[in-house]
Amino acid sequence: MQPRGRFIVLEGIDGSGTTSQCRALAQALTDRGHATVTTHEPSSGSIGRLVRERLAERSTPLDPHAMALLFAADRVDHVRTEIEPALAAGRHVISDRYLWSSLTYQSLSCDRAWVATINAAAPWPDLTLMLDVPVDVAQARIEARAQTDGTTREIYDRRELQQKVAAGYEALLAEERPGVHRIDGTQTPPDVTRALVDLVSAALSASS
Repeated sequence: MQPRGRFIVLEGIDGSGTTSQCRALAQALTDRGHATVTTHEPSSGSIGRLVRERLAERSTPLDPHAMALLFAADRVDHVRTEIEPALAAGRHVISDRYLWSSLTYQSLSCDRAWVATINAAAPWPDLTLMLDVPVDVAQARIEARAQTDGTTREIYDRRELQQKVAAGYEALLAEERPGVHRIDGTQTPPDVTRALVDLVSAALSASS
């Protein structure tokens, strides 16, 4: 019987480095002989593309509850069509954001208990790796990125919202759920990657 893969999620405020570290972690695991798949939320599916359009700062605002429902619907589809098949095939799935993003971002305007309820079908990851970066540092990265590659600003990018998002992540970390780790995201990118690889490698060895 094919051993099941592990579901690994990177989380953090905007500008914390989840996207680049997701790629770097996947490459490092692949180099070590692990079958690895990368993905992200919002997903690349039809619902995820709609969510991404609505996240753009220039888009027409959507009711926060409707946005939360779209994120939850995208997650159900994402798990069914991408994450679960890959795990069942024995591949490790590394996702750039997942459930915690909804519990922080959507809870800015919606009751967190309700957000948790509409995401009740989402399976808990084996590992949640939180990249801890101060808001000022993350904001500087966002500004630099926008100037370099013309990245479109999103509705949650504003400093005052990111401060609230950071507080939301802190509240989740305080719950001390299994498989959750905080990583210092202010280190150099290679050092962050090494810390992630060490954590994941230890978890994979323990489960083998």
